[in-house]
Amino acid sequence: MPQFEDPDFQRLAASLGDVTPTSSRSFDLVFDDNLCVTVSGHLKRPDVCVDVWCHDVSAYVGAPRRALVDTLLLLNRSAQAGQPFRVGLDSRDFIVVHASQAMDRLEGGTFGAWLIWMLDQGRLVRELVRTIGFENSRLAYELAPALAAAPQGDQ
Repeated sequence: MPQFEDPDFQRLAASLGDVTPTSSRSFDLVFDDNLCVTVSGHLKRPDVCVDVWCHDVSAYVGAPRRALVDTLLLLNRSAQAGQPFRVGLDSRDFIVVHASQAMDRLEGGTFGAWLIWMLDQGRLVRELVRTIGFENSRLAYELAPALAAAPQGDQ
């Protein structure tokens, strides 16, 4: 297995089997349902960060995009089971679920269990996004065209 700069991070990566580094402190995983994950060691703290790349929303504009952003902001106010995470929208219009934990809390099977929990959160957020965008439905957003000028009544 290639080397990471941090021996503790190396052990965590090894606990998942054969992973290929994307840098000296990160690696990517791709799952069967096309869920992509980046696992990285924090630059300044002994933390592990997990980013679950859920969905490309570049096609969302107008009201659907506002509804999506409002929903994601509401999610950010929440924490489940004492494990807070954040949901964001990156510069490429990808929705990402992010969390970090201290490396010393991820010994043994704890890292794998946390990674599975994060994947579950990513899948739930992806399904929420698909539902908001009516992607799995015959329904769709239909915005009425703007009128050139509103009627002013009898003049």
